[in-house]
Amino acid sequence: MTKGSLSGLPRENIELPDGSVLRRRSLVSDDAFIDAVAADVGHLGEWLRWARHPPTREETERFRAEQDADWDAGRSFVYVLTPPDRHDRVLGGGAMFPNGEVGVLEIGYWVCSPATGRGLATRAAAALTEEGLGLPGVKAMEIHCDRANARSAAIPPRIGYRLLRIEADEPQTVAEAGRSMVWRHDGA
Repeated sequence: MTKGSLSGLPRENIELPDGSVLRRRSLVSDDAFIDAVAADVGHLGEWLRWARHPPTREETERFRAEQDADWDAGRSFVYVLTPPDRHDRVLGGGAMFPNGEVGVLEIGYWVCSPATGRGLATRAAAALTEEGLGLPGVKAMEIHCDRANARSAAIPPRIGYRLLRIEADEPQTVAEAGRSMVWRHDGA
């Protein structure tokens, strides 16, 4: 990895063990994405600054275009999580992106409130970890989450990450405590 780009691209569709699929964001309609986020801003907006208000069509189209350009350039990879064989319903999402350290990708994940408590975020994070570690030049994966987000912080140790450090971080949402947990998976 050099200058924030990768020499290989991940798969556009990653099937999870339960049949749900992480799909490249551009493979899912803007309407499905907008509907899912707009219906759940109370839940998602607690932890995701981009989900504090219902997304407009213009914002969604602009972000999707930026995400497509970043994917094609090997900079970052945004997915949405859908049920099996459904492109019209969004359950959540995830992403892989460089965190500034050569050879390290960070992942993020989210699940809409009706889909929580079923292990979807854990399976999505595990799949993104495996996919990322399979890319040329990637030696480690990281997950950063606010210490106050207990549900999200429970996922990394379940899938082989170790706590690297806890650091001060400017809160981005009202629920955040400003203490970021940095988890790392070295691929071993």
